[in-house]
Amino acid sequence: MKRGIAFILAAAAMPVLAQTSAGLTLGTENLSNSTPDWKEATIHLQQQYAPRHGAGAAFTRTERFGLQDRQLALNYARPLGEKMVATIDANASSTHRVLARNAIGATLQVEFAPAWLLHAGARTTNYDAERVNQGLLMLEHYFSSFSAAVGWRPARAYDSTAHSGEVRGSYYYGDRNSVGLILAGGKEAASIAGAVTLTSLRSAVLVGRHWLGRDWAVNYSLGHTRQGDFYSRNGISLGLQHTF
Repeated sequence: MKRGIAFILAAAAMPVLAQTSAGLTLGTENLSNSTPDWKEATIHLQQQYAPRHGAGAAFTRTERFGLQDRQLALNYARPLGEKMVATIDANASSTHRVLARNAIGATLQVEFAPAWLLHAGARTTNYDAERVNQGLLMLEHYFSSFSAAVGWRPARAYDSTAHSGEVRGSYYYGDRNSVGLILAGGKEAASIAGAVTLTSLRSAVLVGRHWLGRDWAVNYSLGHTRQGDFYSRNGISLGLQHTF
């Protein structure tokens, strides 16, 4: 159980020793309404200074609805004592045709009892025509080689509030490997063809990381999303990560 907890609490789920990690992730999603496939490529760099203390950057090129965007994202995590970790992240897109113009968010993680974590956060996302404010409240528990979490995500846009929830389960095997399932449903504020819309959401995503050796790991995801009456998406992503 302690090994699984350390796996999650370390920034980007990396080993707790000071090190640098770099990687490339490619993804594609097929839509049900004859829209061209979504495509995404991300290059990321993460520096781990100490357990639960790290910073990173990622550059993403994405193509949706026949429009191309670029985005730069930054993150920083720092412990605030033995039981608390604060994380701040931000992103910006110089093109913002489909992606947000910019966003900033912060999360506070508290271990209030052995193997019990509480996550609370807030995020502001700015699109060309609308601002979306989102909150997060999640309870997470670790037991044996597993973890389970349940979360609530309220979002505010167009003077209306939408609510969504999610359930997560993960299994940790070996020293640093994991596989998990994320189920989500409710309503959210989504950018569809460049316009922000409050729409219903149903999704299921399988995610995982498997280390091929001491320094190389494969990250993967496979998911299905139903975005209201607009479309369904089936997607897959595959990434390669190297630590040094």
